[in-house]
Amino acid sequence: MYSYIRGQIIVKTPDYLIVEAGGIGYEVQIHPGMVNALPAVGETAKIPVELSVREDQMTLFGFPGEEEKNLFRLVQTVSGIGPKVAITITGSISPGAFALAILNDDVNVLTTIKGIGKKGAQRLILELKDKLRKLELDLTSTSDEFLSAPDSIDAQAVSALMVLGYRNEEARQALQNCGRTEDDSLETVILKALKTMKV
Repeated sequence: MYSYIRGQIIVKTPDYLIVEAGGIGYEVQIHPGMVNALPAVGETAKIPVELSVREDQMTLFGFPGEEEKNLFRLVQTVSGIGPKVAITITGSISPGAFALAILNDDVNVLTTIKGIGKKGAQRLILELKDKLRKLELDLTSTSDEFLSAPDSIDAQAVSALMVLGYRNEEARQALQNCGRTEDDSLETVILKALKTMKV
């Protein structure tokens, strides 16, 4: 329903922002880990948001960028993960570092996130690793030769990076710069590409 709010930051705390837009003050929930990445009080900014509707409660969650918003959406596809846990994950680890942890089966990294135990980390890996590998990408608008086949490793790698919020151009550039070889598996290509990005 809501994609973003553009307005002036009126209040900024570790837990929420109040953004005034069109004469209305919107309370936007955030995670303390995002505070430094968000604009200061008095600034006018565009804040990506996601509306969560639970029974009789509606909550707006805000993010520093689209990458974090996409990660927030992604982790909620895992059984047992709701918006409160999702915002904690999103505020505790960058999308790139999260993807590396999933693809590397790195339970230790995931369990550093508050509220994520060993079983929860294993469930995240189990349910998301496959999604990062198999997501399909609409390639009809690209003329790049190395992305010409939707089933190619490069196309699937771009798709996995895009679900984390990286732009198509960023994903393709990362693939071109990651030093991949013809013998690399899909997982290896994604890992190499992520390492060229800010994680």
